[in-house]
Amino acid sequence: MKNEKSKPLLSSSSLSDLIEKFSQEDVIAVMEKEYQSSPNQLIPIGMIDDTSFVKDVKVPEEVVDYFAAGLKEKGFYNPLVVRPIVGDRYELILGRKRFLGAKKAGLLSIPCAIREVGDEEELLMLLADTRDQRDTNVVEMALVYDALQKKFGYTQQTLASLSHLSRSQITNNLRILRLPRYVRDEICLGKLSYGHAKAIVSLPEAEIDDMVSLIHEKKLSVRETENLVSERLRPSGAPTMEGLKKQFGADSVSETHNSVTFSFASAEEKIAFLEKIKG
Repeated sequence: MKNEKSKPLLSSSSLSDLIEKFSQEDVIAVMEKEYQSSPNQLIPIGMIDDTSFVKDVKVPEEVVDYFAAGLKEKGFYNPLVVRPIVGDRYELILGRKRFLGAKKAGLLSIPCAIREVGDEEELLMLLADTRDQRDTNVVEMALVYDALQKKFGYTQQTLASLSHLSRSQITNNLRILRLPRYVRDEICLGKLSYGHAKAIVSLPEAEIDDMVSLIHEKKLSVRETENLVSERLRPSGAPTMEGLKKQFGADSVSETHNSVTFSFASAEEKIAFLEKIKG
């Protein structure tokens, strides 16, 4: 029998309520209003642990420096959100960039709203916070999705509803976790785009290092990377795009991601083409 704490928060009746709440335009403002009404207190920064589910997500040094400078100059405009854990320690839930900035700035204590929440509610809070930020971190979102799936049995369709995304977008996001750790770090640090990551995740692991090096060396665009990956994944003997253009005329063949389009000046040309490929 499963531990009681591992049971999902979402019953079939509460799921619709949660989706309705998440459909609000400014969920974070609503959540912050709730947190600010919670008991706030100054907590020594040394007693606060980083968010367990996303603590390995890299934050660019310049971003940490920006928050450190802002906190030194203006202080905290609202508290961080933490939850009590073992002993007299706390775990950070929301406000990670400000938390890292405060550590960089050498602050000894920081204002916190204390919330008594379990893992599932913490993950949902992280999902809402990450989803509504303009600089959404796809690696962070993937880790949150993965934890909700594995720990609480959320389906990709439920995650899509909560995130205002399609199911295929959730699938693509989760695939990022298949990439080597250093590649995910590069995505977090802005050295590699999400588009590049989506393109190379289909490659065998042994070829990913080489492709990442090529992207940096040649400054490849996402489109160029997709084309190179397609070439590497093409079965032996399958026609190349260049070959198709030579065979049927460059003007009659065009390519978009995962598709090739042929155009014809007349129905007769189309019939002749179909006869040709039938052999």
